Amino acid sequence: MDVLTAITAEPLSHTSDEPLYLQLERRILQVIATGGLDESTPLPTEQKLCGALGLSRTTVRRCYQDLVDTGSVVRRRHEGTFASPTSTRQNLGMLLNFSAEMEREGKQPSSKVLGLRKRPATKGISKRLQVPDGTEVWEIRRLRLGDGIPMRVETAFVPCSLCPGLSERDLSRSLYARITEESGALPARAEEIYEAANVDEKEAKLLGVKPGSPAFRVLRTSFDTLKRPFETSVLVEPADRNHLLVTLDTEGLELRKYYGRFGL
Repeated sequence: MDVLTAITAEPLSHTSDEPLYLQLERRILQVIATGGLDESTPLPTEQKLCGALGLSRTTVRRCYQDLVDTGSVVRRRHEGTFASPTSTRQNLGMLLNFSAEMEREGKQPSSKVLGLRKRPATKGISKRLQVPDGTEVWEIRRLRLGDGIPMRVETAFVPCSLCPGLSERDLSRSLYARITEESGALPARAEEIYEAANVDEKEAKLLGVKPGSPAFRVLRTSFDTLKRPFETSVLVEPADRNHLLVTLDTEGLELRKYYGRFGL
């Protein structure tokens, strides 16, 4: 991934009430959240960001200092600024990809590609992606595993125009990183709808559970920084390995997924 290009693909708003250094912080966190930036790839220097975005050195320095203070990035003397190790990146609030979710839980993520094909978008898919019916989309089916244990069956739909050269090899790493590389779209948020379901025979075989076993069926739509949907997917997650923790307090509601078995 060309990190500088990803960060500067869209200009920052000089008329927004949000300070420029905060806009830049969010942009950098979004690039890290794609999963395409590892701890060995340096972030752009302050000088490069100043030149590419027309920012003052003070603004960029404030941004990087905040990211260091929150543990999101680390500075290495004579080497540069890097994304923090995964264990300290769990506070980004941007865990939109499966690998990041697994790493947060201390599990080794892996994937098995079940299918990749082009197809016309049906009404439900086109509505969620906000494209005309019949628009050509990628249908991507994967089995996602944590420590070798099947955690979900995932079927994702992405407009072919965003990544026309997508291949099965690309799916061995982050799909979001691939989309960002080809289109410049950075993940900003996701909406998920959960419903109780029972797995069918094909899903049961893939997940290693009995047909009819309880599961979550999750409908997810992911949006970029311009609030445009760029992916919609259906996730089937066995109920004995996936849980949703809801925290309620006077400041509002917080949701967090965690994995494993539940017991008292």
